[in-house]
Amino acid sequence: SEAAVNASVALCLLGVGTAGALGAGWDAVRRRRGASHDVCGDPPIAPPTAPSSWASLLMLASYLLLLPGLFCVLFSFNIMLDFGLIKLGVGPGGGVDKVPPLTESMVGLMRLLRDTNCSLGSAAVVFYAVVIPAVKLFLLVFAQLRSETPSAARCIWAVQSISKWACPDMFAYILLLYLVRGLNHPRMLQAIMELDVGFVCFSLFCVCSTVASLGIHSKDEGSSSPCWTPVARWLGLARASQLVAAMAAGFFLSFVSGFVIPVMALRVDLDDMYSPKGPIPAKMMGFETQPVIDQLHIPELAMADVSLSDAVGMLGSWSLRGEADCFIAFMMILVFVATLTIADMAALGAATYCLRCGERPRALEFTRMARTLRKLSMLDVMIAGVVVVTLCMSMYHKDGIFVSMRHGVIALLIAEILHYVTYYLVISLSQLHATNGHAYDDLTELGVGLGQIKLGADGI
Repeated sequence: SEAAVNASVALCLLGVGTAGALGAGWDAVRRRRGASHDVCGDPPIAPPTAPSSWASLLMLASYLLLLPGLFCVLFSFNIMLDFGLIKLGVGPGGGVDKVPPLTESMVGLMRLLRDTNCSLGSAAVVFYAVVIPAVKLFLLVFAQLRSETPSAARCIWAVQSISKWACPDMFAYILLLYLVRGLNHPRMLQAIMELDVGFVCFSLFCVCSTVASLGIHSKDEGSSSPCWTPVARWLGLARASQLVAAMAAGFFLSFVSGFVIPVMALRVDLDDMYSPKGPIPAKMMGFETQPVIDQLHIPELAMADVSLSDAVGMLGSWSLRGEADCFIAFMMILVFVATLTIADMAALGAATYCLRCGERPRALEFTRMARTLRKLSMLDVMIAGVVVVTLCMSMYHKDGIFVSMRHGVIALLIAEILHYVTYYLVISLSQLHATNGHAYDDLTELGVGLGQIKLGADGI
């Protein structure tokens, strides 16, 4: 029920908030003790590579949410045709006066995908929902056991990089919520969908574990992809700055287009649902069923598209009506998909501008900000989620329910490719300038001096 879901949201938020607050308080105590130890000349209380207490407690709280996220109900939906005295259930197990809701948990979805021979979708769900959280946990334990070795730093970097990839299908379920509710046209066609406790727990696990991973220190945070360093060196700062400006413009154009163009579509094909193949009888009360349904224009109503802008608007409206799960969904799309991705691109642009102006310290600040924002921004995760859930929903084709991708996904994919290229190019530029900046300045001054000598000689 809605009250139970709202209570679970409040309890989960209270739990993770309390864990983070307690950890932050203990960190403050440790800092004060560390300051007193420094004054007295004593050795530090904890090694510099030890994780922050708030990060450790928040990570622990997030993993406590993983089990209910896997085994509790993720979502439930129901679609039916209402003819007053007679109701026709659309979907698995539906029929005349049979309108069972379709309810799935994460583990149940894995079993159903396996049983319906949707092997690709099943493998994707298992990989994202089970393998990645398990790998994260293993890497965290390994890093703490070998905290002073280079491999520990690489493990922490890997955890921070893959942490957000545990939740791609959560974004698609959010869009699916809009699609199913978009089919609701009382009184003839009724469609309801609810996100449940499993969605809340798993979403909070993904977000909180990703944030907590950033509180674990790594000595290897400044590394970049080695293949981009020769590209940055070959382009040089001037041409690279122009390229970054062009890619930023292309990113914003593609992102805005993908934000307003539909990214997913839901269609209920009634043609395959008539007897003998489907649950809808050929006749009801002596009348042919299909002509009556066609005259009521129900097939035209049984379709819905969703864009990110539509989803954000409706999720905000449903949140104001008291649906706490919709508030979680609203924040995931607006903050993690849209705001943080745009902020990351803006930080990369600011870093390039500072490099061009010779302000290396500020450029390094912006690149550090960009590294953090990239680990939190989830546009790439959402795109993967749309692909995965489209594959998973193919198991309902036999029941006349079709979920497909729309052109907005292509626009968003282009925007994210430009985001990735810009990120690696700017990080490589920043590192080259930080390493060789003084040499570049000396060469510039030498060139200016030689030019002045040549002008003086010409004057003579």
